[in-house]
Amino acid sequence: MKQGTAADPAIETTCGCQCTRVSRRTVLGGLAAAGAFAGLGGTAMAAGEDAMPPQVGDFLVSPAGNTPLTLDSIKLDSKPFEAVAMSPGGVVRNAEYENTVLLLRYDPATLPAETAARSAEGVLGYTIICTHAGCPLGDTLKNKLLACDCHGSRFDPTKNGEVANGPAVRKLPQLGLAIQDGKLVVAEAFDSRVGGDMMGEDDR
Repeated sequence: MKQGTAADPAIETTCGCQCTRVSRRTVLGGLAAAGAFAGLGGTAMAAGEDAMPPQVGDFLVSPAGNTPLTLDSIKLDSKPFEAVAMSPGGVVRNAEYENTVLLLRYDPATLPAETAARSAEGVLGYTIICTHAGCPLGDTLKNKLLACDCHGSRFDPTKNGEVANGPAVRKLPQLGLAIQDGKLVVAEAFDSRVGGDMMGEDDR
C-alpha cells in the first residue's frame, strides 16, 4: 500500500501495517477554504452540510449522482453498493469519505430480527469504515462477509455487522433505513460510533 503524504496520512498499527486515509481535518480545511473563496453565506452553509453524517430523512444516492436510490437500485444478494446521503434540499453529503454507506440487499425473512428492524425491506446500510484502524472496506464480499484488506477484519452484514474475524473488536455501525415514496431514506442514525479505534487524535 502506498505511503502517506501530508494530505494523505498513513496510520502505523501494532502489526506494522499502514492504513492510508484522508483525515477529517484535511477535508474540513479544504471546505473552509472553499467557503471563504466563494464568499457567499449560502454556499458556505452548503459546504458545511455536505460534510455532515447521514441525517434522518436524508435520501441515499450514488457518490457521483443526486437521484435518490430505490429498492430496485440494490440487487438481491449482490456485492456492496456504495452510496452517500443527500438532504431533502439536495445537498449531497460526500465531503467526508467516512460518511460513505455500503448498501446490501437480502431476503428479509433470512435476517435476524435486530438486523431486519433497521433494514428497508431487506436493504441494509453499513459504514464503509472499518472499526479497527479506519480503513475503507472492500466493495466485494469475501465468504459472504464485508472485508477490510488492510489488516484482515471481517464483518457479518446479516448479523448487525458483528465481527467475524479480527483484529477489529467492535461491530460495524449499521444505519437505519426505510422506504419513503419508493425511495431509500435514512430512518435512524448509525447505531454506534463510526471510525477506527486506532485512529490518531488528528483524525477523529
